Amino acid sequence: MQFLTSIALALAATGALAAPVTSPIMGVINTPTASSTIAANESFDFDYAVTNWCEEGYNHFKVFMTSGSAAPTVDDVDTTGDVESALYSFGEYVVANFGLPAPTNPPPSSLTAPVVSADAISEGASTFLTVVQIFSGCPGSVAQEVGVTSVPFEYSASS
Repeated sequence: MQFLTSIALALAATGALAAPVTSPIMGVINTPTASSTIAANESFDFDYAVTNWCEEGYNHFKVFMTSGSAAPTVDDVDTTGDVESALYSFGEYVVANFGLPAPTNPPPSSLTAPVVSADAISEGASTFLTVVQIFSGCPGSVAQEVGVTSVPFEYSASS
């Protein structure tokens, strides 16, 4: 047990277990656009333009429905790239670069809005479509960088 504790402390000291660094560059959510109305159980157009500034073979990103007084930031993301307070996760998607083989989970062109109870969204809170892009091969010996972008939308619980 002492050996495992020593290994964990050594990894922590090297930054291997540290929280990810904030990416200075982030992709863009093209659709939906800000202030779109999205209804429960309804499909809506989705397009996220990844940024490949780290020149990775594959870009990974996760998509969430979130709610709050402001859009989530990197401080709201855990070490796995999940938004801790998300109302719903649409999943993780991968984009191939440089002519590499297509991934098994490419981003869809549309998503379906979940049914979220009115109690889950605080009165006066905004609703956001949030993308967390995970950069794993950036220059400077950084183990992982994370970027977050969001677009506000109007959520309709009835379809």
